[in-house]
Amino acid sequence: MIKNRKILFAIAVVIILIAAAFIGSSTYQYGKESYVDYYDISPMPASKEPGYDYETLMHTTDSGERFNSEGSSDVTERMVVYKGYITIETEDMVTTLNKIRNLAESYNGYVAGSSRSSYGVQNRAEITIRIPQDQFHNAIASIESFGEVLDASTTSDDVTERYIDLKARLGNLQKQENRLLEILEMATTIEEILEVESILTNTRSQIESLQGQIKYIESNVEMSVITVRLREPSPPFTPPGMDWGEVFQTALNGFYIVVRGLIIITVSLLPFAIIGIPAYYIYSKVKKRKKVRKK
Repeated sequence: MIKNRKILFAIAVVIILIAAAFIGSSTYQYGKESYVDYYDISPMPASKEPGYDYETLMHTTDSGERFNSEGSSDVTERMVVYKGYITIETEDMVTTLNKIRNLAESYNGYVAGSSRSSYGVQNRAEITIRIPQDQFHNAIASIESFGEVLDASTTSDDVTERYIDLKARLGNLQKQENRLLEILEMATTIEEILEVESILTNTRSQIESLQGQIKYIESNVEMSVITVRLREPSPPFTPPGMDWGEVFQTALNGFYIVVRGLIIITVSLLPFAIIGIPAYYIYSKVKKRKKVRKK
């Protein structure tokens, strides 16, 4: 019994060391964006231990087994993620949006999102579609014919190496899970069972994470993304119009204000005129008489 426990303990230690070797590298980043951000896994460089040949992994695992999408056959094609960005100027925003939607459906794709906005008197829109990879370039050419292309760009990220790495690690972890299940059946004490189950839980967690990353990469490779920005032509400059009725009304108001001011001034000066004019007349008469007497 004691001998069996020692053997079991030694096997458990080996399993722990194997698990630790695979925990070290979880994911790394390709180009400008990571394909595992969605799973909230911190990016870090993928480990390449001595003798870790990616070209060999294209066809076999460390045990000589072949992989496919289920984890067991060849990876014979490159895994490439295509993305396109196009800005188009169009006079009919609604019609162009409908054309892009119909295009996506005709290629067995779909609209991933769309939005519309306005900038002053200029309407703008953005639509993102997902297209099967083999129709990506055809879709780009069709969209560019829907209006005047202001700018266009495409990107391609080769994720083959990353995909092979994930598949190989997944296969190894699945084998490790099977070995742990065998060891669990050999456990006889609660302590041994808990120890093996703890390692098994961690292994299954890693398996689920890798399966999620693989599925995410496969979906991005299978369905390419095209983002189209639409905007209407800038309106031509037109001088402000002249409202002659308003101009005439403004002129009449100004004339009325001037006449009103003159009337106010006249009425205000009238008392001084009534007193001043007779006084000035009397003063002139007196002055003339004085001149006559002197002569």
